[in-house]
Amino acid sequence: MTSLRARMEVRKNRLRRRSQKILYEIYKVTLLMACVIIVSALLIFTYNFIVVSPYFQLRETVVKGAERIPREEILNLAEIKPDQNILTVNLKAMARRIQGNVWVKDVSIKRDLPSKLIIEVRERKPVALLKKDEAFYYIERDGVIFTKLGKDQRTDLPILTGFCRKGEDNRDRIRKSIDLLEYLSSYEEIPGLKNVSEIYDDRVFGLSLFTDSGMCLLLGFDDFERKLQRLKPILADLTRRETRGFLIIDLNNPHKVTVQGKELPTPVKKSKGVRA
Repeated sequence: MTSLRARMEVRKNRLRRRSQKILYEIYKVTLLMACVIIVSALLIFTYNFIVVSPYFQLRETVVKGAERIPREEILNLAEIKPDQNILTVNLKAMARRIQGNVWVKDVSIKRDLPSKLIIEVRERKPVALLKKDEAFYYIERDGVIFTKLGKDQRTDLPILTGFCRKGEDNRDRIRKSIDLLEYLSSYEEIPGLKNVSEIYDDRVFGLSLFTDSGMCLLLGFDDFERKLQRLKPILADLTRRETRGFLIIDLNNPHKVTVQGKELPTPVKKSKGVRA
């Protein structure tokens, strides 16, 4: 009998300890949930306070790098709302809208807390116009064609003609022409060569370069820099002889340069600010 009571007492103590352990675990879980609720409430309160706080109200928008694109157009694309909180601005969505302008190559937007937004635009820089399908298209240094020249737009960019035939673009010749324009832009030996009006591509004879001063240089397919080195003494000789008119200078063979003079205007005609 005594042994049975002892066993019952041991079992009761064991159940009591187990119950206390379970209650302690319930207490810990309850305390943790209470902490989570309190912290969440504080975060929600803080967020709502910041969102409605006039301290973070967007008061100034700075636009940098926009030269061709009007500032007002950038702001319209940004779609900034009156009294908008700067922390609620979706910068990625705003950047995508601004990049919808064909003249925008890249854009970065950052917040300058508490109340300023900075929009930095990198515009496309065309180096020439490419004639294609009876229209003119702006083309960048890397050969990217990005938009058509508008009817009312004016430009003095050189024109690339003959590069697009039967719906196909001769990308290799276009690249060589752009490289040639870049080389001539820093070529100091003959300043007049910077004023290129047109580069024409002939599938048989190669590239022909026209200048605003009335000169046509036949350059062939390659080795342009070496061929141009022969031009300076030739022009000096023509100046000494007081040669006038439209000059066709064949530099295809650097060992035998031929010059033809014609009393004709250049084949590049200016119309509404665009040579065609």
